[in-house]
Amino acid sequence: MARKTIEVRKPRDIGDAIRVVREARGISQEELALANAYDRFYLNRLEAGRSTVYITRLLRTLKSLGITLSVTFDTGESVAGKGPSDA
Repeated sequence: MARKTIEVRKPRDIGDAIRVVREARGISQEELALANAYDRFYLNRLEAGRSTVYITRLLRTLKSLGITLSVTFDTGESVAGKGPSDA
């Protein structure tokens, strides 16, 4: 599967990414929820960006879909460790 990076600015961004992959694979919310031992209503709220995201459940859901999560923190520094004052 090709790598795709999304910028997460709000909970809905994560939910949208999960929904896109789930639908592309032909998996229903019910099937994905059952595979991860939680109810469809939690997954529905997660995809809608209305649920408090439990990191364990999020990681379990992503793993079920074969998605990995990468986190990059923007520290405001430029590449090669040069900050704004180093320019």
